[in-house]
This record gives sequence, C-alpha cells and structure tokens, in this order.
Amino acid sequence: MTASARRSTATASAAAVVTDGHGRVLVVNPVYKERWNLPGGHLDEGELPRAALRRELREEIGLDLEVGGLLVTAWLARPAGAHVFHVFEGPQLTREQQQRITLQESEIGEVRFCRPEDITADMVPPHVLPVWRAALAAREQGRPAYLELSP
Repeated sequence: MTASARRSTATASAAAVVTDGHGRVLVVNPVYKERWNLPGGHLDEGELPRAALRRELREEIGLDLEVGGLLVTAWLARPAGAHVFHVFEGPQLTREQQQRITLQESEIGEVRFCRPEDITADMVPPHVLPVWRAALAAREQGRPAYLELSP
C-alpha cells in the first residue's frame, strides 16, 4: 500500500463547555491523569461524538445533560497517533444541578468551576490548551472552529 493509499486512523474524544450562572467553566480532575480536563471522554468504537459525550457526562458527573452545538473540532497529530477532539456547547447548570453532581470516584477525583482566564497550561495538558481557548472563543463569537495541531 502506498503512502497516499494508507488511511489515517485516530482516536477521538468529546467534551463539553459546561458553565455555572457566573460564567465559570466546569472542569474535572481525573484520578488517572495529572491535569484537569473538560468533562467528557473517549469515543467507543462506532460511537458518535454527541452520544459519547452524553454517556461520559452521566458517568463522570452523574448528570444527563443536553448537549448543544459543536464549538471545536481539533486534529492533534502526534507520533503515537492522531487524536481528534470534539468540543460541544454544554448547558449552564442550575444550582440544583450543581448540587446533584455525583463523581465517579474511579475516574474523577474532584470538580470545580473556573473562570476561563484562570485555565492555563499549568492546569491543563499544554497540547490541549489551544483547544480549550478555541472552544471558549467559539462560544463568545458564536461560530465553530477547526484546528490542526502538532505537539
């Protein structure tokens, strides 16, 4: 098979920008990683991004949330294999919903709401920071973004 005939395979994940009434963004601290993430996770074989995201939200924070439009699709080219991020608009949680957050302790150690400007490369994986920034900008501008990144 020639290089041009080879198919590119990639892993994929879906996440949501979920907020509170003060414009802060919900972030989760996975127990199996050093840094914080948006709520969401990997797509299972054959699973659609929006369906995977709703499943992951139920698993990680115990809430069945409606997911809005696509904010960002980002293709990360890396030596270990490509990864595609799909980031969707999440809801603004009511106080009651926030109180009902239930962590899947085998995956999530804690959650918190952060001001967007406080999300830095010290807090999240540096290669993912451009995806977060693009998602937040897409929310502000009302139009989705597409990124191609390499570490």
